[in-house]
Amino acid sequence: MLRLQLKHEGIVIKSFHLEKPETTIGRKPDNDIQVDDAAVSGYHARLRLVENEYLDGHQDVYLEDAGSTNGTRVNGRDVTKIMLKNGDLIQIGKHQFTFDTGQAPDHEQTAIFLPDN
Repeated sequence: MLRLQLKHEGIVIKSFHLEKPETTIGRKPDNDIQVDDAAVSGYHARLRLVENEYLDGHQDVYLEDAGSTNGTRVNGRDVTKIMLKNGDLIQIGKHQFTFDTGQAPDHEQTAIFLPDN
């Protein structure tokens, strides 16, 4: 189950399941994830679920900054658009989220090699 976990001092405060094709994050109340923080733009960022073209039934999750004033950071780096990986730390204003795919941390990853065409 794909989700964002809002954490404070390492403790999960709230968990948001990502089930819709697009999930918005921002200060305004009509966002899917509302963040009450003056450093967060009204419509700050969005998460998009995109079908993986190589793995049936698998979705990739992209985080996109929505032109926010203070930016969006992933693992300490400013980003405009990035595909998230399990465990990525997302900073929006003072709030820190962890992206969780539901996979065990020690779960072996499969590599896919595509032939050159």
